[in-house]
Amino acid sequence: LAQERRARLAAERMLALKQAELSSANRKLGRHAMALTKRIGETQAEVETVRDENEKVKSDLTEAHAKVEVAERRLWHSIQTIQDGFAFFDSDGCMIGANAAYLDVFEDLEEVGPGISYFRILQLLTDEGIVNTEDLTPAEWRKDMATRWTMPNPQPKVIRLWNDQFIKLIDQRGHAGDVVTLALNITSTVRYEAQLHAAREKAEAANRAKSAFLANMSHEIRTPMNGVVGMAELLSDTDLTEEQQLYANTIRSSGEALLVIINDVLDYSKIEADKLVLHPE
Repeated sequence: LAQERRARLAAERMLALKQAELSSANRKLGRHAMALTKRIGETQAEVETVRDENEKVKSDLTEAHAKVEVAERRLWHSIQTIQDGFAFFDSDGCMIGANAAYLDVFEDLEEVGPGISYFRILQLLTDEGIVNTEDLTPAEWRKDMATRWTMPNPQPKVIRLWNDQFIKLIDQRGHAGDVVTLALNITSTVRYEAQLHAAREKAEAANRAKSAFLANMSHEIRTPMNGVVGMAELLSDTDLTEEQQLYANTIRSSGEALLVIINDVLDYSKIEADKLVLHPE
């Protein structure tokens, strides 16, 4: 009985210990469950916040995309209204897009459009007779234009079309290799410069004619004036009355004054003809 009592007491102590351990484990489990519940609640709040922010970002992206489309549409509409040609090419020289003014030069050529290469455009320009190559052969003209295109900063180039229209090409290469091309119609400017050149040549011819006329007239006048002055000097050396001497001197002084004026006119004519010689004295 004593042994059974001791075994029962040991079992009761073991049972109490296990109950204490179980209670401690239950408390830990409860605290963990509460912490986990709190964490889940915080996570759910964060998820809701992230979801709201995600929805806001999606809304902002949609709005931004719509604004970009509007801006692109307005920009392209503005480019289409430009009277001069406008086109842009990628780094491989393929056309990305062009406005109507640029494409009008290639009338009835459906091949010219987005995707066509710049070198194919040069080929069509010469093969179809769209461009006037002046003194160059078509092959030389294409080679010259292709060399210019490959330069880092192509210089402006003026080309002449078959209908005597003059187009100034201005190409700007970007950092990524893309090229923006402007085709400015400068026909009126070229014709105006030709008119100015013709008017200038006409004015210079008239000025040369005036100078020649003044020079000839000055020579023609100076010859008889020298005679007048010479005869007045000879007359002054003869026996004259005081009054006659006064008249002869007046003739001589007047003639000499006229000779000074005539010589000045001749000097002006020499200056215009670049034939005046200066003598340092």
